Amino acid sequence: MKAIKIISFVAVLTLFFNCENKNNINQLVVSIDAVIKTTDSINTYYTTDNSIEFNDKQSFWTKIKGSKKNQKIQIVFPDSIQPKQIRLDFGRNISQPEIIINEVKFTYKNKNFTAKGEEVYYLFRVDDSNTTIDKLTGSLERKEKNQIVGPSLYPNGDELFKTLNQLYSKKDQK
Repeated sequence: MKAIKIISFVAVLTLFFNCENKNNINQLVVSIDAVIKTTDSINTYYTTDNSIEFNDKQSFWTKIKGSKKNQKIQIVFPDSIQPKQIRLDFGRNISQPEIIINEVKFTYKNKNFTAKGEEVYYLFRVDDSNTTIDKLTGSLERKEKNQIVGPSLYPNGDELFKTLNQLYSKKDQK
């Protein structure tokens, strides 16, 4: 009986400390509120400096289940990587209709920043070579219906770089 109490106590302590340490994980989480109607993937590219020289080595895919309703998509960067610039490529599914971006939220430790509606395009710009945009509705579409590359968002100058650096700053972090 005494052994069961000790095991229970250790289990509760382990659970408590694991929950307590979640805020100290050094992961950037990008949460996107969007309507992506058809199952697809988002290819996220990043750099760890101010450049926008994106490459496949510094990228990863996030699978998205299609839905006609708003959904929260979380892109979690590997632990301890602090991207300074981010590019989002919205899939390869040619049958994907328009994608609606309502909000993008960046969270790092106990700090966050949210861009809603048109504010998203203060931080990001569309890749004009393959994307059309309606900034009022947040609608992104392929420029050509049969092109493999989906709509893309690139950093808009230094705005994303500045915003991310503010999140990473030691100030206000516990």
